[in-house]
Amino acid sequence: TDERFATAKLAFVTSGAVAVDAGDDVGDLAHAAVWGLVRTAQTEHPDRFVLVDLQGHAGHDDAPGALPGALATGEPQLAVRAGAAYAARLARVPLSAPERRPGWDPHGTVLITGGTGAIGSHLARHLVTEHGVRHLVLTSRTGPAAAGAADPTAQLAALG
Repeated sequence: TDERFATAKLAFVTSGAVAVDAGDDVGDLAHAAVWGLVRTAQTEHPDRFVLVDLQGHAGHDDAPGALPGALATGEPQLAVRAGAAYAARLARVPLSAPERRPGWDPHGTVLITGGTGAIGSHLARHLVTEHGVRHLVLTSRTGPAAAGAADPTAQLAALG
């Protein structure tokens, strides 16, 4: 709360917390947990926290010189491997076989966390109307007592 630190960023430096390539292993599960916790904090306080995972095993110790450059990128989450910086990006991946589309088992059960909220209830309706899902479990922090929870439940029941 001290005004002197209003624009300060706190950097969390880990080693082995994230994989960059398909063949990589996450070598330190404790550091991976730090990433999960700090990523959650980043959603509540954007631009206050930075995550940097440095490769620190034999022959590839990037730690001494990589941190200043990594912080200068402005990326909130970065992995440095052999001097190269990697930031997560979303990309469209084509289906391996166009005739084989992923589907939902209409006899299985789908769990939707936050299911009584606006997005969760919209997703539930979509699964019922577009994918034939018939068994849903809608959860939320307040459960069936959540404001407006009865409306989506009644609508879904009417859809079958």
